[in-house]
Amino acid sequence: MPEPINSKTALTYWLLPASPAREFFRETICRLAAACDAPVFEPHLTLAVGPDSIAQAQQILTNVAITPIELRSSGVHFTSKFTKTLFVRFDSTAALEQLRESLGVETGAEPFDPHVSLVYKTLSPGNQAELAGTVQLPFQNVGFDALEVVRCRIPVATSSDVAAWETIGIRQFVD
Repeated sequence: MPEPINSKTALTYWLLPASPAREFFRETICRLAAACDAPVFEPHLTLAVGPDSIAQAQQILTNVAITPIELRSSGVHFTSKFTKTLFVRFDSTAALEQLRESLGVETGAEPFDPHVSLVYKTLSPGNQAELAGTVQLPFQNVGFDALEVVRCRIPVATSSDVAAWETIGIRQFVD
């Protein structure tokens, strides 16, 4: 299938939630995907989007100094943006900002809004609010313990864009 005309491939740098939050997010993403006929994806917090350079990604995965990060949730939110249909927002921290900067890739034109998406689907605000009401967070703080690099088409605007994601590499954090 041909790529959409205005898309390009890029490498995205994801922070992955640790257990038990990882399992909660996976179950919630699967439940919401089934309810909304939406794509299933791995829970992640996007740190940055960089050029499609495997060499650069491998260098970052090898050299970046990373330790587990804990972030405080500020609740479930939604927007009209496909990749932020329904999500859990997190308060940023100095450690998170330092990790983003240490990647050495562009961090994007939009302001950083640390979040883990729960569903990717174009929905009405009423449906989004209804779905948000079905998500009860069993935690306030979430630990993140891995960095993953994923190739994707930018912008991510359809289920087929999500299905095309390809993991390039992953690195577990150590204390």
